Amino acid sequence: MKFYISILLISFYNLFNIGDHETYLSITELIIHENGNLEISIETTAHDFEYVYKKELNKTLKSTIIFGEEYYENEDLRNYLLNHFSIENENNKIDLKIIGNEVELDGRLLIYLEGKSKKKSKYFKIKNDLLVSVLPNQQNIVNLSGTIKSSYTFNKNIRTYVFQ
Repeated sequence: MKFYISILLISFYNLFNIGDHETYLSITELIIHENGNLEISIETTAHDFEYVYKKELNKTLKSTIIFGEEYYENEDLRNYLLNHFSIENENNKIDLKIIGNEVELDGRLLIYLEGKSKKKSKYFKIKNDLLVSVLPNQQNIVNLSGTIKSSYTFNKNIRTYVFQ
């Protein structure tokens, strides 16, 4: 009887264990305006981001709850994010500013950034190796719209790409 109860408990644990999954994905939407302004949103799984942040930086993300909504400290996000996501325009690194973030009830983390391209160009080099150092199956999709319409998927082997 104990054997059957053990099997049942293990089955329930595996059924409801949301910390382990096979798909690791982020989706970045980048809008390039004619005047050089960039609007960026990054969507990924919050617990994956927390896990990688803790592994790489050896500290825990700080969060705040305001009116029932959870947010991470922007400075904490900046510590990780800007080392793993960058945009260059004709060899000039674009300064990206985190303008906000939110953790959705379904576990998605949404991060909002903005930047300004100094030169009007149709050349953008993007580095996106978010989470791949700890999660080797991670894939990072970047969708561009505006002056450039394109899409590319980054992974542990392909961390930079030039959009033209």
